[in-house]
Amino acid sequence: MKSVVVYSIGSAKPSVAKVLADVLGVSPDLVVKLLYCTPSVLFHKVEETLATNTCNLLSQLGLEVSMLEATDPLPETPELLDVALYVHKPEMLPIIAKQLAEFLGSDEKEALSLLLNEPSIVLGGVSAATANAMSKRIDAEVLCSNPKKDLYTLQIVSKDERIAQQINAQLNAENIEVKLGTKIVENLSYEVSQNLWRRFGANNQIALINQSFQRFEITLDAVDLNDIIQLGMLTEIVGMPHNIVGEIAENLPVALDESVNRKDLIDKMELYENAGLICSFKNIPSGNYNILVDNIDDWSRVKLVMEQFFNTASIPANCEKWQSPQPIKHLISRYIACQLEDIGCRVETQYAN
Repeated sequence: MKSVVVYSIGSAKPSVAKVLADVLGVSPDLVVKLLYCTPSVLFHKVEETLATNTCNLLSQLGLEVSMLEATDPLPETPELLDVALYVHKPEMLPIIAKQLAEFLGSDEKEALSLLLNEPSIVLGGVSAATANAMSKRIDAEVLCSNPKKDLYTLQIVSKDERIAQQINAQLNAENIEVKLGTKIVENLSYEVSQNLWRRFGANNQIALINQSFQRFEITLDAVDLNDIIQLGMLTEIVGMPHNIVGEIAENLPVALDESVNRKDLIDKMELYENAGLICSFKNIPSGNYNILVDNIDDWSRVKLVMEQFFNTASIPANCEKWQSPQPIKHLISRYIACQLEDIGCRVETQYAN
């Protein structure tokens, strides 16, 4: 007797769920759950012929699968995670949306919507094996979180001082001391976060951010170019060209890392500080951003870019500087900025809310 275990969705397409559902005579939803929560036991204690044929079929479909002896220990139930994506190269957004759609078995419009709602949580309740398979098939950074084990950052959005006082009172009741007027509180447990959300989340009075999905910018504030270790860190690790290090050092502060996750932030700050570099960091908020454009040489080309995203009535016939008529989602603002910089414009994206 044999067991058949699926270890990963591998290179299989989402349509494999329907194929397997038809072959096994079960619901496609059940098959999808099995595929995304690998390792999954598909068959246990079945005839060797059935197990062998099943393994051959699954392998041909692109799944990573194995046949075990019925007496072999079965894999443990995997930890279930939320999976988010971060797009480092915004110019690749259309390609990444297509890749995500193919992985999820959705249309590209739905995939794009998932990406734009930062933090871009694209799957929930799946295994690390699924996240790993996704990382091999999508050109974006894959981030994982067990929401019940992670920590959260609270942002008080409400401008009503009475609401802020009520939130502070609840935090104090949870044995979390905060000063009056505090708008951001970090390192809250899942339980505390949920208690706050149940009371204040419905009316958008607070925002709760899973810290695994937060992004940060690291800035170089001071450097000694006579220090061989500091110079080596900038040129060999950060990747600054030798011929521009001096110019950069004369124009501090400058961004060393434009966007890193919290884990990489801790590792990189330790690395830089051990080398003697003076660095600081700041959170990159999710939400909507304004676009400010100047250094415009050819307005007609700029206008062609803008007309893809804004009402033509809000775009002037000609101008030397321009600001978006309303804030837009952060990833789209980065995508537009990339296109404008390619045609020589100077672009700034400015957090709006």
